Amino acid sequence: MKPIELLSYFHKNLFIPELRASTKDGALKEIAKCLESSQKVYRASIIYDLLKKREGLGSTAIGGGVAIPHCRSIAVEKLTVLFALKNKGIDFESADKKPVKLLFVVIAPPHDMRYLVFLGKLVEFLTDKKIKKMILQVKSFEEFKSLISGVK
Repeated sequence: MKPIELLSYFHKNLFIPELRASTKDGALKEIAKCLESSQKVYRASIIYDLLKKREGLGSTAIGGGVAIPHCRSIAVEKLTVLFALKNKGIDFESADKKPVKLLFVVIAPPHDMRYLVFLGKLVEFLTDKKIKKMILQVKSFEEFKSLISGVK
């Protein structure tokens, strides 16, 4: 899966240019509400509970200011991805102790076979420090889309 293929999973109404929340719990609630209001998930409370439980198993922060909260749920019809930024960062209990500034939330129905492949490719893509630095400068979904489209 190439970066341009990853882009097909991102949508303008699931882009938060600046999270209002300043805590991990607050961010998960805000994200779940955004997913519900965009009609991508059946109920925000279900997604919030699942994401919180997943975080309880261990932080989804992968280091370098990135977290990828994820879960499977029947509350979603297809693989859904939300991208949010937090310029000041949020303590996500990352192993490297760095605050998370980029959040990529991935939710998939239980039967979706692309879920793990997508997660793996997203992690691979986000380990490139140059790409992360460019993503941190993004102010709009159009900028994000243009950036991803230009990555080879």
